[in-house]
Amino acid sequence: MRALFIGSILLVVSLAHAQSAPDVWGKAPQASDDRFSNPKSALYAGPNGWYNSGELRAEAGAQRYALKTGLNYLDTPKAFVLASNNQLQLLTLDFGSPRPAPGVYQVAAKPDAAGRKVHVAFADVANQKILGWNSNNAQGSVTVTQVHGFVHFSARGLKLAPSGLHNAGDTKQPLVLGLEGASKLD
Repeated sequence: MRALFIGSILLVVSLAHAQSAPDVWGKAPQASDDRFSNPKSALYAGPNGWYNSGELRAEAGAQRYALKTGLNYLDTPKAFVLASNNQLQLLTLDFGSPRPAPGVYQVAAKPDAAGRKVHVAFADVANQKILGWNSNNAQGSVTVTQVHGFVHFSARGLKLAPSGLHNAGDTKQPLVLGLEGASKLD
């Protein structure tokens, strides 16, 4: 009887452990009140907790990337930029406008705000080699929303074409990229 009881406990524990955790992208920190989620609060954390920050997850074969870092609009290159702290990996979202209208934008070779097209590029210059992917002949879309003075971006499963000088092997494959983040509008 005791062996049956222990076996049942082990089965329940292993089944609970086998369930994968939900895929959680940025969320506002927990608090006993609404200090982070209330837009009128001085501590408002932005939509889903993204205050001028974002997350990128990407892979090309065995090459994997995972960044959580700042996200801002830069006048040069006139795009929203998500850059690693050491600036060796860089994602650019060029909508052809610093204030893209809410909606779904198809990835494209050239940005076109009126045509709802966004150019997406990712570069990695770590290891003194230029690896790059961009949205020429790519697939996917980026969803843009405006929430409480922020522009919020979300995309999953974008497929970017290899374009870097040193892309070879796994990095010669398309980069499958997901991103989420928000930038404060001026």
